[in-house]
Amino acid sequence: MLGVMAAVYLFNLVDRGLMMLLLEPIKEDLGLSDTQLGFLTGIAFALFYATLGLPMARWADRGNRVTIASLAVALWAVTVMSCMLVTNYAQLVLARIAAAVGESGSNPPTYSLVGDYFPEAGERSRALSVYVSGSTLSALLSFMLGGWLNEQYGWRMTFFLLGIPGLLLAILVKLTVREPRVNVHAVTKSIKPAPFFRDVLSLLWNQRSCRHLSIALIVLYMMSLGLSPWYAAFLMRSHGMGTAELGIWLGLIVGVGGTAGILLGGYGASRFYAHDERGQLRAIAFGIASLVPCLAAFLLLPHKHQALMALVPIAVAFNFFFGPVFALLQRLVPEDMRATTLAVVMLFANLIGMGLGPQIVGILSDVLRPSLGADALRYSMLMVSGVAFWGAVHFWKTGETIRADLEA
Repeated sequence: MLGVMAAVYLFNLVDRGLMMLLLEPIKEDLGLSDTQLGFLTGIAFALFYATLGLPMARWADRGNRVTIASLAVALWAVTVMSCMLVTNYAQLVLARIAAAVGESGSNPPTYSLVGDYFPEAGERSRALSVYVSGSTLSALLSFMLGGWLNEQYGWRMTFFLLGIPGLLLAILVKLTVREPRVNVHAVTKSIKPAPFFRDVLSLLWNQRSCRHLSIALIVLYMMSLGLSPWYAAFLMRSHGMGTAELGIWLGLIVGVGGTAGILLGGYGASRFYAHDERGQLRAIAFGIASLVPCLAAFLLLPHKHQALMALVPIAVAFNFFFGPVFALLQRLVPEDMRATTLAVVMLFANLIGMGLGPQIVGILSDVLRPSLGADALRYSMLMVSGVAFWGAVHFWKTGETIRADLEA
């Protein structure tokens, strides 16, 4: 079950990896500006992905999560394949919106299922680390295979071909995963009503650990999702790399380094900080703060191999926090609020992070272009990287209150 759920998470992110890698070829083919690219990878996708995630999560807290996940994966696959028909910017925006609708339905039910299958705290942290490792393993598929397919067949056919396995995965989910709720219809018609949206918001804001943890995630997503769509474009513009070469490098660095970071965070937390949540969060705070000098090295070093090596610790640090943080978030809320809590936190994280992050970088790049030329993107990314310190502060503050809130 965990392997299938990780595969769902993996394919849920393949199209984002493709957009990150192929942003520059798409820009050249359709004649787009960086501001348009920022809107395409930011607001256009995030607005629908984030807002639709909430009703999907409400459904997941009471419905058959296996059915919801399989339908969402199938919808995602069809919409990614539709990119083959795109001929202009408006059509591409519509295709990304449709993909966002499909993606919004898979994370809440699968996240909730993993929580039910692995109820013990340390086991759940490790399980969620395996589940989230699908995000970095998707880089091996989208970057390495996507880079080669683009040079052979173009970006449209690349999207089409990598959408096909999603249809097969949707069938696999429906046929092989069991919904652990004994009677979904009885759960749905239970006397106890589903938690109100305002109750979830009240819990997230009034409980100090939830508040600081939510703010930290929102800030971190703003930097991570704001910068990641531009990595490949930066390396192409500043270091002259092609998609096939870049796909191999990014696939290995983000795929292997990111997976190592996720597993190191999950297994490290359960082995060395199994009963020390404050220690977990302080280690995460130091890791997030270290992103600033690493990103400066990546953006300012003069040679491409130096920049690529600087990207390795970034991939590790960006993914170190996933398992422990999401496991703690589950422990801080009641079982019937898990999926909705994730959806609410990710609603704000994606609207602000995915929505505004790439857009801010794109606008800054276009504004700086008259004076800095090809280096405009470099310095716009550098300016955004500083918000990592803000996120680190909130992870540290969560550590100060986590014990009391877990006990309460």
